[in-house]
Amino acid sequence: MQVISFKNTRLFKRGIWLSAAALMAFVAAPSALDGSLRANPASSLFALAILGAFFVYFLRKTHIHRLADEVIDHDDHLKVRRGRSEVIIRFSNVIAADVATGSGIHRITVRLLEPTALGRQIEFLPQASLWSNLPAVKRIASSLTDRAQQAKIVM
Repeated sequence: MQVISFKNTRLFKRGIWLSAAALMAFVAAPSALDGSLRANPASSLFALAILGAFFVYFLRKTHIHRLADEVIDHDDHLKVRRGRSEVIIRFSNVIAADVATGSGIHRITVRLLEPTALGRQIEFLPQASLWSNLPAVKRIASSLTDRAQQAKIVM
């Protein structure tokens, strides 16, 4: 049994959301404090709407909300947790594991034959010690794919 995901993924995701909320508050605070929000709310609301649209675009583009909080490798299956949902994924249900890099952050995507409660693919951040080591992240993905292929042969 080995945890193969970043142990602070939940904190990382909350940090992204809190940063977005803090920036929105920072933009709205001057207007609220000097009273101009009551006199002319359109300008402040327009700025907040633009900033909000940017955050929605950013969060949808990066798929931060899809990241699994924890992935544990149990040799014959993966135990995946995202929020309060937890699923066990047998390697016979895994098609392949790929590595994607976006904004300098590597993530591993495990594609599944049959969808689970968490979807048709599981995305997670590798351990922090591997963030700057792309070949090591690729080895983990390759190992997952190889074990999935072996599980299909055994069946």
